[in-house]
Amino acid sequence: MDVVYQEGTAIRMTIELYSKDECGLCDEARKTLKSLKKEFFFDLKEVKLGEDHPKFNEYFLAVPVVLVGGKEFKSQIRESELRDFLKNLKPPNRLFHVGKFLEALGFLTVAVGLMYGVMGNMWLDLFFFLGGILVFTIGRAIEKRELKRDLPALL
Repeated sequence: MDVVYQEGTAIRMTIELYSKDECGLCDEARKTLKSLKKEFFFDLKEVKLGEDHPKFNEYFLAVPVVLVGGKEFKSQIRESELRDFLKNLKPPNRLFHVGKFLEALGFLTVAVGLMYGVMGNMWLDLFFFLGGILVFTIGRAIEKRELKRDLPALL
């Protein structure tokens, strides 16, 4: 989920709009998102669907498709529905941030282990390397679990 929070409020996010050329509903969705941009702070990333795009078969008959906060809005995009969803986005809980911290700590531990390896202490290198991978894996599992736990509340 590409949403940034501050004091419990979504302050910056990226909304993706999948559209195609000569599409009236896509033009309406674009106008709706531009009007919501006055109320919410987000980056709009528009993706034109072509036959070579990986999501072409999935989205071509449903355009426009708006992706925000892990949810898809398809075909007719209602401004009120999208506004309500944006207002109800909640920040991730503390355990999510603990998982992110453990991932970063895992990377750092592996880097320290590699430094010991360069200095010639292969046993210490091995311990730091394996420990870093373990810490990273635990952090990643926590992050994914918390995202799955919070995601149904958004949908």
